[in-house]
Amino acid sequence: MSFIKELHSGLGLRASVLMALVVLTVATATDPAPLGAFDLTPEGIPVEAAPQPQIDDDPEANLPYLFAVFIITWAAFFGYVFYLSLRQRDLRSEIEALKRALAQREEAENADSNQEAETQ
Repeated sequence: MSFIKELHSGLGLRASVLMALVVLTVATATDPAPLGAFDLTPEGIPVEAAPQPQIDDDPEANLPYLFAVFIITWAAFFGYVFYLSLRQRDLRSEIEALKRALAQREEAENADSNQEAETQ
């Protein structure tokens, strides 16, 4: 029974992570500005003809984003390792409980067979 509860809670966690990834992907992939054939700048110049801003080629300008992704990735990794260690500990305790239950069952069967042998 506890295995089913653990499986259900594990699926809930996986579904939550999957939903978060989908939302993040959709949020970063969509362009917030509407696209139209006749978009104009405030000065009335078509967007295609407007001068484009200069792109900053400074690689150090992107370092905060790199560090943010680096930290998020490692946090997710260690969170997953922590989740696996908890799951492994639960499985070990469940295996020990099953071993004890099996040993008690075998002892009860041996006691029953000994009582039957004594009565004969």
